[in-house]
Amino acid sequence: MRIGYFVQGSADEAFVWGLVHRYCPEASMEEGKFRGKSGESLKRELPKALRDLHDNKRCDYLIVLNDADKRQWRDVWIEEWPRVPDSLQHLTVFGVAKRNIEHWIALDRVYLAKELGCDESAIPRDDPTGFIKHHFKRKAQLLDGEEAQKRLRDFVAEAPIHTWLRNSPSFDHFWDDLYQLSKRADCANPIPNERNLHP
Repeated sequence: MRIGYFVQGSADEAFVWGLVHRYCPEASMEEGKFRGKSGESLKRELPKALRDLHDNKRCDYLIVLNDADKRQWRDVWIEEWPRVPDSLQHLTVFGVAKRNIEHWIALDRVYLAKELGCDESAIPRDDPTGFIKHHFKRKAQLLDGEEAQKRLRDFVAEAPIHTWLRNSPSFDHFWDDLYQLSKRADCANPIPNERNLHP
């Protein structure tokens, strides 16, 4: 199985890889490319990139991650989802992180503190973005960030998903779409219904 993804940065990429390889370790991954670095260029390139992933790179499923930044995540989803071509919507999971992906990473502060080797109270409550980026990079002790990204993938792959679901409507929405899609996919470890496992 081949999964294409279209994301904004290395942390988003690690997040997608961690989730996919948690359930489908045999899946190969293809990155969707877009020209430019701004959110506007990403929006402009999304339809073309998804068609390329599906038609040329032969991806079976597609995952898109976006950041809400300072907007309401649902408003962003409503605005951006129609950019996915109609013919690909049944194959696409489209997530919008509240503020950014680091806010999802911090959904279980006990789990995050254990990973980073710090006290839970040290993790900023309002905006943990800089704290998380710094500590993952420092723990990896590599300037190029490759090991930091691997650690982040592993962190997501082992995360207590049930806690993330309880703590974030935006993650719950994304995970539910991923769960529904996984039921049609041939994964080695099919996604369980975390809500039933942890009521």
